[in-house]
Amino acid sequence: MGRKRILTKDDILNVTGEVLRNGGIQEVHFKKLAEELQVSRSTLYEYFKNKEELILSYMRAMMDEMNRKIQAVPPELPPNEKLKQLLHIFLEHADTYHIDQMIHELQTSDKQVALFYKTEVHKDLMKTHQLMGSWIEEAKEAGIWTTDVSSTLISDVIFHSILFSNRKKIGAEDMTEQLFQMMEHGLSKRNE
Repeated sequence: MGRKRILTKDDILNVTGEVLRNGGIQEVHFKKLAEELQVSRSTLYEYFKNKEELILSYMRAMMDEMNRKIQAVPPELPPNEKLKQLLHIFLEHADTYHIDQMIHELQTSDKQVALFYKTEVHKDLMKTHQLMGSWIEEAKEAGIWTTDVSSTLISDVIFHSILFSNRKKIGAEDMTEQLFQMMEHGLSKRNE
């Protein structure tokens, strides 16, 4: 009998993320993941009860990673620079939104677990949205940004940048630079 492969939850979550990004939620099943990880399906059941628990765990891990990056934004930066870093974090983690939308398709038998994760993810997003709003107001109060543009509109542009279809083609880094250039300097050649 061969040795059992040493497997971690992170290994499983990483492969789950790849499958989700490449094929969507319908492609995530223990048989496929077991093949990708070169383990038996029963090994996966040692870590997760079912597909739903696995996907919800993946979502939680992505949100935790995003929150760590947001909390690591240096507080001494000017507010517009904090917002630029936040925009970049959003663009890097845009898959979180798309996977969150996929979670609504889950037909989990454990409704309490699904509701818990959905509620927690929503709380995290609202906390981030409030932080973003406070940085926008700081940028306006400091005279860095004009008060003529609605804070809600600025917030929506940053928060919903994850929906921009060119995100993958342009790349998170370049898209951050371009969007921020537009936000801070507009599109008019008069501003050059």
